[in-house]
Amino acid sequence: MHGADRIHRPGILHVTLVGAAVAWSCDAMHVHTGTISYPQPWLLGQAWWVAPGFAATFLTMAIVYLLLAQRVSAFVATTESRRPGTSGDFAETLAAFAFSYLLSGFGSREPALLSAIFLGSFLLRWWLTYERAWLLLLASLMAVGGMLGEGLLGWAGLAAYAHADVFHVPLWLGGLYLHGAFALRQSMRFFVYAER
Repeated sequence: MHGADRIHRPGILHVTLVGAAVAWSCDAMHVHTGTISYPQPWLLGQAWWVAPGFAATFLTMAIVYLLLAQRVSAFVATTESRRPGTSGDFAETLAAFAFSYLLSGFGSREPALLSAIFLGSFLLRWWLTYERAWLLLLASLMAVGGMLGEGLLGWAGLAAYAHADVFHVPLWLGGLYLHGAFALRQSMRFFVYAER
């Protein structure tokens, strides 16, 4: 079986749990820095549904990645993005995403500057990566979907950003999701397309 077609299904659970744990921890830091607040905090200033919500989000992203990467492969290259990845590449992109998340908490009082940093660093990383069309598609979907999803939480009164630019969320949030695309791709390569 070709490397791009080998799927380790339990790896979807690993992507879900690792992603949710990192995002939940970084979100707690967002609460600590006053970047976001929840009207009914339960633990570390977060609502009870935050951790399960992140788990559902990362499960959805993993499944969409699997389905979409296969289907768009006739139009854009996704072969390398569906091959087994290394632990080093996984750790590097996860650390970069966590760093971006932390930066957003401490830099959220300067939203224009933070947005520019996120967009500029994304474009540099994107230019230096492989299968750029696929990564751009993935990152764009994540940015729009992430801002819409979190905007709906704000609209429903379940969460509130201290600074909001569009539909209850800050503009830099889209940039954070753009960087998340690198981490998602390497997580999928390391856990789901892994050689077992």
